[in-house]
This record gives sequence, structure tokens and C-alpha cells, in this order.
Amino acid sequence: MFDDFQDMDGEETGDVFAAAFEPDEPEGLLEPRQSDFFVGHEQNEQAILNLINAGNVPHAMIFAGPKGIGKSTFAFRVARALFKNGTSDSAQDSMFGDMPAELTNLKVASDDPVFSKVASGGHPDLLTIGRAIDVKKGTKKNNLDVETARKVAPFLRMTSSDGGWRVVIVDDADTMNRNAQNAMLKILEEPPSNALLILVCHRLGAMIPTIRSRCRVLNFDALNKEELAALMTREVGNTLSEEDKVILNFLGQGSIGQAQRVISTGGIETANQVLGMLETWPNFNKVDIHHLSDQAGRAGQEGGFENIEAVFKNTFETLTFAKAKGEALVAPLNKDVYNKMLERYSLSDLTEFCDNLNTHFAQAKFANLDKRQAVVGAFTIIAD
Repeated sequence: MFDDFQDMDGEETGDVFAAAFEPDEPEGLLEPRQSDFFVGHEQNEQAILNLINAGNVPHAMIFAGPKGIGKSTFAFRVARALFKNGTSDSAQDSMFGDMPAELTNLKVASDDPVFSKVASGGHPDLLTIGRAIDVKKGTKKNNLDVETARKVAPFLRMTSSDGGWRVVIVDDADTMNRNAQNAMLKILEEPPSNALLILVCHRLGAMIPTIRSRCRVLNFDALNKEELAALMTREVGNTLSEEDKVILNFLGQGSIGQAQRVISTGGIETANQVLGMLETWPNFNKVDIHHLSDQAGRAGQEGGFENIEAVFKNTFETLTFAKAKGEALVAPLNKDVYNKMLERYSLSDLTEFCDNLNTHFAQAKFANLDKRQAVVGAFTIIAD
């Protein structure tokens, strides 16, 4: 919804062309532009194929869905397919030739020159932009500003290097401030031919209605357990136990980016620790809580605090959904203590727990409250 949009002040950025495009992926994952492995989202791939084969590729699309589930990777997959199959040189065997064979998938081989150019950031017909890096903090800035957004229109209006497509991929498009979104509208109001703008968006409601109405929206769902497992096996091999995979599926919530973050921050161990403490409900051990809160409050343990937050929130969201749907709990919550919680609490009680935990952790992060007290407070919220 438009009411969800927060107007933010723009900031100056440097060059944000391909080399500066650094999506929020944890260390260890290939950047989306470099990945030749893709699982899930079959319906969206078929939808794009139908548009390409029918010659109805829209001038702008929004890829919307949770963070870290492959939207950016899919955007580069689409771009490569258009570059490979949409040039004058490839007319005899593409959708632009005479009675061409239909394209059956979007894959471009990793040894193809098109793949190499996109992976290296050197394809002349591709522009990728996102939030700039704050040099002082070493992290990404909070928003994608108007100066960055203004680079899109002139790029798309340029002539393609080989008579094919021009593509712009905008990561974290939902962080554009109002001025940036208005600047993006200029190219949407008078789109050039053979030009595609892809807005990768984690919060569709943050996009102003005039942009949403001019774009084809593709909604992306979280990866299922099998898809997430396939990606994790590719990233870390077969080093994870079945118990570890259960925890990753529980904390990852269908996001490969989140799952990798959990691994890199010791989240599996933390999750087992917190779940073990929750299983002592309703008689929580104060000494254990003190030790856990002390861990979370140490310098450089932001990732650990996020994992604690994820365990609390995912546990009670899972309990709430199970209560509402009358479904049995699955690992790691398929234990007597959680079934007793379901019996003890009403749906209204569990919903209130979820709301209170969400508010509590949001305040802890954005108001920069003491992480130790935040952990203690979370146990207080759910205490019987």
C-alpha cells in the first residue's frame, strides 16, 4: 500500500554501474550475476518464456517477494536470455527470426560469451544499480537515491550495441526515496522499444502506485524445503547433518541468503541453544537466560542477536499458524512442550505473542537498545 511508503532524503553516490552492484548476499554465495545454478520459481520462468515467445515482453517488470530467495539471480537469468536470443546476429534461431523455434528455458551456458560479459559486469547493454556503499561505515546506504535513479532513463534510450535489448536491473528498488521513484517514472511513461527495466523489490507496498501500475508484477514465493536443500548442498556441500538442515529450513524461511547468513554467524548452534531453553517452558532457567543475553550483548555479535530473534519469532509464528490451521507441528517443534503450548494458549494469545515479539525486537534494533535486556525481555513476553 502507498501508505507504507516512507519518504527518505536522497544521498549522493558515486558510480553505480555494474562493478558497484553488490546485492545483499552473505559471503560465500556467488553474486546473482555470476550464478549459473537456479532452482525454484518455475511458474515465473514459464511466464517469462510465454512473454518472450509471444513477442510481448513488457517494458518494465517488478520482481516482488521475500529477500534472499533468488529474485536478483532470476533477473540476470532473464537478461542473459534476452541478450542471447534477442539480437540481430541470432535472428535465425531466436524469437526474432522467421518462424523460430520457441525458447524452452532461460538458461545460457556458463561458457557462453554472453554469460561471461554479464558475470564480469562488462556487458554494454546491461546496467545494474542498487544502494551505494557508505565509505565511512563500510555498509550499504539505507536508500537508493535520486541521482542513481536518474541514470536509468538515458541508458535505456541509448542504441543497443548489437541491435538487441537494453536491460536495467535495479536491486532494492523498494528503498528508492520519493524523488528517486518519480525519476524512474520518466522512463516508464515513454518507454523505448527493446528495453526492459527490472525492479527487484522486497516490499511491494513501498513502491508508489504509479510505478506499480506501469509494471508487470511477478510475485516470488519462498523456496520450499527441497529447493533450499539443493542450494545449500551446492554452497556448502554435504557437510551438514540432517539435524542442521532442519534448523536451517526453520530459520531460513525459504531464503538461501538467510540460510547462508545463519551458517556464517553460528546460527545453528545458537538456535539449538535457544530452542533448548524454550523447551524448559514454563520454568525458564534465569542463569541460562543471563548467559544467553551476555552472549548477545558482546561487541560484534549482531549476527548472533539476529539468530536469537529469528528463533523466537519463527517459533511463535509457527505455533500460531499450527493453531489456526489445526496442523501438526514438524521438526524442530514436534515436541511435547510445544504441543502443550498449543493446548495452553488460544489463537488470540499466540497472535499477541507474535505481535509483542515483533514490536519488541524492532524497538531493540531501531532504537539501539541494550541487546542483553532485549533477550531477557523476549523471555518475559512469553513467560506463563
